[in-house]
Amino acid sequence: MKNGKINIIMIVLDGLRADRLNLCPSLSKILKKSYYFPNMITAAPYTVASFHSIFSGLYPSKNGVNSYFNMFKFRKEVCKTLPQYLQDKGHYTETNIFGKAFVPPQGIDTISVHDEYKEDIIKLHKGIIDEISKKEKFFLFLQYSKIHAQSVKNVGKKFDDMDKKFFRNYKSNIKKYNSYLKELDVYVKEIFYYIESLGLLKNTILVLLSDHGTSNGEKIGEKMYGSFTYDYTIKVFCTFMVPNTQGKEIEFQTRTIDIMPTLMDILEIKADDSYEHLQGKSLIPLMEGKEKEDRIAFSETGGLNGPWPSHKEHNVFCVRLKKWKLVYNKTPDTWEMYNLVEDAEEKTNIFGKNKELTSAMKKILLDQIALNERNIA
Repeated sequence: MKNGKINIIMIVLDGLRADRLNLCPSLSKILKKSYYFPNMITAAPYTVASFHSIFSGLYPSKNGVNSYFNMFKFRKEVCKTLPQYLQDKGHYTETNIFGKAFVPPQGIDTISVHDEYKEDIIKLHKGIIDEISKKEKFFLFLQYSKIHAQSVKNVGKKFDDMDKKFFRNYKSNIKKYNSYLKELDVYVKEIFYYIESLGLLKNTILVLLSDHGTSNGEKIGEKMYGSFTYDYTIKVFCTFMVPNTQGKEIEFQTRTIDIMPTLMDILEIKADDSYEHLQGKSLIPLMEGKEKEDRIAFSETGGLNGPWPSHKEHNVFCVRLKKWKLVYNKTPDTWEMYNLVEDAEEKTNIFGKNKELTSAMKKILLDQIALNERNIA
């Protein structure tokens, strides 16, 4: 897209599960107008690491933010961020999030923080959009954090990760989580129509996505997210509404690390070879139908709590194909493997039953872990 005045508005619907989008009618309407990727895998199932991977196009263990305690260890000398690339091209860059350290600050002109419990996020974000729309061209990153706030209030502060009372009430947990989605959908509707009313859709790429999902009590040991790499937290979605395109749903598996190179590709921005080579790849070939295969996806985490907390480095890793997933729990040194077609809820561990497939996937995962950790101090 050669028009140099194209803006980007990226809105993260924090904690939204990919399997509940059908409960969000306003969001669903937008998906039908966009390039919609329903099978995207997050690089990490918690916000800090997920955001840093989205902004860098790199997996956590490659960009340095490979634990909750490493949020300030982003390898800024060798990792160039999306805002830096856009700033170099003359974009004004701004973020509004609920934790200032959640994104790498390199290349961001203004970082503002909201109180997810007290502020009217719709009113706040409309005001920010109104002001930034007066800029010649801009990049705006907004975080809708109400699901997180409600989850912390109703789950995080009431239970621990091993509390049987929480896990016994699975159906009730689902109902409570689903009740959060009405407010989210109102936010999406209000913000979308406000962006449209300002005439921004003519020259703005609108990106809506989830950074990670949220547990409803599927697996004992994870009351919310960040402890494991099961699909209810690592399977997310992303949609790109691009000016002068109709969009379409693309079923192939993709990764959140692909978002940055996709936006760079649309704006015809070349990667700087003096920095780390992007691990993500543009989604344009999938949008245009020139690529027709699933991408191998990796995800990693280290829980603050859970059965094997790891604050200083990630210790749970997985490789996901469209049909198969292999999980390596490094601390207890255990492996899990699931047939995601026959066992979507990941209840039956079949590790080792198909020795050839197990060996091949194990090599893929261990090679990726080694590649990511190379050059990490």
